[in-house]
This record gives sequence, C-alpha cells and structure tokens, in this order.
Amino acid sequence: MLGITDIWTYVLGTIAIILLPGPNSLFVLSTAARRGVPSGYRAAAGVFLGDTVLMVLSAGGVASLLKAYPPLFLVIKYAGAAYLGYVGLSMLWRAWRRPRQPQRHPPRLPSRTRSGGPP
Repeated sequence: MLGITDIWTYVLGTIAIILLPGPNSLFVLSTAARRGVPSGYRAAAGVFLGDTVLMVLSAGGVASLLKAYPPLFLVIKYAGAAYLGYVGLSMLWRAWRRPRQPQRHPPRLPSRTRSGGPP
C-alpha cells in the first residue's frame, strides 16, 4: 500500500506538518505583507503544491528507490546544489547590478530673506 503501514497516522501527520507554523508560514506571511493578499494566496498555493509533491513522493516510496540506486540520489543531490548555487549567484548579481539610489535628504524649506523691516 504505497510503502505506508498505517494510512490514517500518515494523513494525520501530514496535516499536522502542514498546519504547524514554520518557514513556509513565514514565507507566505512575508509575501502577503510585502506584495499584497493576492500574492500571498499565490505563495500559499505554491507552498501547498510543493508540500503535496513531497508527500506523494514520500508515500510512493521514493526514499527506497533512491537508496536502491545511489547514482540517482547523487544526480538529484548535485542538481539541487547547482540550482541553489544558481539562485544565490543570481541574487548577488542582481544586487551588484542594481543602480544605487541616491540618499534621500529631508526637503529644505525655502529660506526667507529679510528685505528691510519686520514681515
């Protein structure tokens, strides 16, 4: 039965893991706070999709497949490392290429010159 000994324990554990606050919740919260509620919903949908893929692969016994074929595990591991390296380097590249914003100073009020007597 897909590598699961007790399906209801698995389902309860899956629900608990998804509902517990963690990095995914903070990601959705910060995205919604910075970019608005529609972007927050998209971020939540992305997190849900990612968690669903992980849970389906887990239930399907992919860990056993990776243990049985170590070269496949190495390919996936190095592909993930390359992707994370690419993301990190592209973030650094964008930060370096971004034009610097001039520092903002408070607006100066026009100075009044006295031309004789009191105003």
